[in-house]
Amino acid sequence: MADVNVIFLLSILIVVIGFILKRLKVLKETDGDTISRLIFNVTLPAVIFKFATTIQFDFSLILLPVMGILFGFLIAFVAFLIFRKEPSKLKGVMIMTTMGFSVGNFFFPLVEGIWGQQGMQYVALFDLGNAFTLFVTCYLLSVIYSPQNQDYSVKINYKLILKRVIRSGPLLSYFVAILINVSGIVIPNFFSEFIDILARANTALAWLLLGVFLHLKFDKKEWISIIKVLVIRYSVGLLVGLCLFFFLPQSIFSPLFRLIICLSLILPMGLSVIIFSVENGHNQKFATMIANLTILISFGLIWVLIIVLNG
Repeated sequence: MADVNVIFLLSILIVVIGFILKRLKVLKETDGDTISRLIFNVTLPAVIFKFATTIQFDFSLILLPVMGILFGFLIAFVAFLIFRKEPSKLKGVMIMTTMGFSVGNFFFPLVEGIWGQQGMQYVALFDLGNAFTLFVTCYLLSVIYSPQNQDYSVKINYKLILKRVIRSGPLLSYFVAILINVSGIVIPNFFSEFIDILARANTALAWLLLGVFLHLKFDKKEWISIIKVLVIRYSVGLLVGLCLFFFLPQSIFSPLFRLIICLSLILPMGLSVIIFSVENGHNQKFATMIANLTILISFGLIWVLIIVLNG
C-alpha cells in the first residue's frame, strides 16, 4: 500500500492547480464541462475496462453493487421523510443531492494510488450499483419533483431514461468488461496497452476538474437547507458504512473490502446531479454548492478514516 499522506497531498496539489488555473482564467468552468465529457466518455471508461476485465469474481463481491443500489433507495427514503414539508421549489433538489456519489472522478484516483488493482476491483463494482442510483433512481426523482411540474402529475419519459443508460460510457464499459471477464476472452496486448494509456490520464484530469469546479464562496440564504442535506448524507453514510466495516464477517470479507465499502458511502455528491438539476428546472446553484462542500468534507473524512481504520 502506498503512503496515504503522500497520495492525499499530491491529490490536493493537483486540485489546487486546477483552482489556480481557473482563478487566473487560464481555464474556465465551461472548460470544466469539456474536461468532464472527456473523462466521462474516454478516460473513466478506460479505467473501468482496465480493472473490471481482471476482477476475480466470488460470491462476496455481489454485496458491492447491491449496496450501491440499496443505499441509494435507503437515503432517498430517509430524505423524503425528513424533507417532505420543505418548500416545493427546494424539496426535489434536497432529495436529489443526498443521493449518489462521485466515484469515478473523486475516489478512483485515490484508490488506485493507495491500494492499486485490488482496491480498484472493489470500488469499480460498488460504482456499478452507484451508477444505477444516479442514472435511474436519481434521474426519476429529478423528473417527478421538477419545479416545472408542481402537481407531480408528471409523465415520465422512460425511453429517454433508457437512452441515457444505453449511451452512458461508464455503464457500457462495465457491461463489455464484465462480459469479456466471464467469457474468458483474451485481450490483445496492443489493445490492453492502449486502454492503459487512456486510463492513466484519468487521475490528473479528474483532480484538475474538481479544482476547476471548486468554489469557496457560498450564498448565506440557503445555508439551513444545505446543512440539512449534508447532515443526512454524512450521518446515514457514516452510520451504515461503519456498521458494515465492524460487523461484516471478517472470515468472508477482507479488511480492504470492508474499508472500501465504508469509505464509498461518504463520497462527494455525483456531478451528474447538477446536470439533472439544469435539465429539469431545479435550483442548479444549490446543487453546485452541495457538490463543492461535499468535496471538501469527504476529502477530510476519508483521510482521517483511512488512517484510523487502516491503522
